[in-house]
Amino acid sequence: MVSNAPQQHTADLQEYLPQYTLDDVIASFEAAFGLTNSVVIVDSTEQVYYRPGSSLPAELQYKPIIVDHRSVGKVGLPAATANVQALLNHLAIVLSHLALETWRQRQLSSEALERYEELNLVYELGAILSQALPLEKIMDAVLVAINDIIQAEAGAVYVWDEGTSTLQPASFLPENTAPEFWMGRVRELALSTLYAYDDAQIFDADQVLCAPLRHDEERLGALVLLYEHPGQTFNADDVRLLNTLTHHTALFIHAARLLAQLSNRTNDLERTLKELQSTRDKLSRAERLSLIGQTMSSLVHDMKNPLAIILGYAGILQEENVTYEERKSFAGQIITYVEMFSSMSQEILDYTLGDENVKKASVPLDLFLRQVNDLLLPPGLVRPVKISIENATPAGTMITVDSQRFSRVFQNLVNNAVDAIEGKGGTQVVVRAEQNGDEIRFSITDDGPGLPPDIVDTMFEPFVTFGKQHGTGLGLAIVDHIVSLHGGRIRYETASGGGARFIFNVPRPNGA
Repeated sequence: MVSNAPQQHTADLQEYLPQYTLDDVIASFEAAFGLTNSVVIVDSTEQVYYRPGSSLPAELQYKPIIVDHRSVGKVGLPAATANVQALLNHLAIVLSHLALETWRQRQLSSEALERYEELNLVYELGAILSQALPLEKIMDAVLVAINDIIQAEAGAVYVWDEGTSTLQPASFLPENTAPEFWMGRVRELALSTLYAYDDAQIFDADQVLCAPLRHDEERLGALVLLYEHPGQTFNADDVRLLNTLTHHTALFIHAARLLAQLSNRTNDLERTLKELQSTRDKLSRAERLSLIGQTMSSLVHDMKNPLAIILGYAGILQEENVTYEERKSFAGQIITYVEMFSSMSQEILDYTLGDENVKKASVPLDLFLRQVNDLLLPPGLVRPVKISIENATPAGTMITVDSQRFSRVFQNLVNNAVDAIEGKGGTQVVVRAEQNGDEIRFSITDDGPGLPPDIVDTMFEPFVTFGKQHGTGLGLAIVDHIVSLHGGRIRYETASGGGARFIFNVPRPNGA
């Protein structure tokens, strides 16, 4: 039984069944079964959330509203209603489905917002890094950017001092905070987090949030956020978000240190850094994108190999015996891969926004394949499997493509093949071009285990993935989109011996 006295609505049930969704549903239900102002909804504490008119029926029977295996409230009808149990069962099921769908949509919205904030931070960090600021200024900007997302009252970034094996505060907010404040217990918590934990930790009645900053096994420092007023605390969502943000932060801090060292080496590298700035500025314009959560994971996953290559070239540039020509060559490679970052990012943006603009030009096929070879096998990169490119077309064959975008087809498919066969008995990936009537047919074949039959029909759909811990399934969808923009088709077949083979084609230019 429920008291007829007015009660306040509860926030919990409002999250599952907003009033505006109930009016139409209940009105339709009552009209269908000849009822008038009969349905009552109460929350889990028996407070009335929805009721007809100004008073409640004398006696009510209830059925629970279930969301994620727990009751969030109950729906009731007057006990005297004909077929009351059947009607209640029906209405409870309808409201449970409605509440569950609302809950799921809220979760998806929250996750999408988090992913957008992550991407926005990556772009902000890239823009900060491209300005070639002193490391201290970068720390200040990083702290402000992260706290704009977390919204703590105070915070600090500590840097690891290798000489003293301790942490020193490099940046803190508010700026008027006494530096001594950050040298006591807060630093001890930051130091213990850096030494003992891989992820962010909450301390002191959930008012201090510490996250380690590492790149691989290298200690970089720690980031601390805190609340000073009672009643304000961090939660598991803050921990999860900070873990993601500090992962990107550590990567960019490491890159900032590396670029700072390299900038002191040669004037040529100074010019390279300006090119990086220009490219990252282009990337920053991609903030117009309204992402869903999985896109960020795809972008970061695809950047891992190029980042490793850039760091390898940067390490070579630090060596004393590198000649001017070698420096110029390696700096050029860095610029090439940074431009590829821009291309990778833009490809995902273009796909998501439905951009069908391609800048086609006729180029010799052998020249295009050499460009693909340089992209897949740059100097200094050791692949775990053999990659070979075969051109079986007649000499002088031309192809009309957007070279930058079309080369992404090969990069995506070859990288997928390498990931699929590495450690599973595969040894090689073969890229082949051949003439097929009025078309140029390309194939990419590996000698690995192939793909499971159950994903073959859907592999080119967005967000279908297999065998990748961090992949989101955008890669093949983008490949299919690019091939289609060039007037071609792509398909999959099982290669002889059980490997995977992707075959795609583009029309030959007239007279080519």
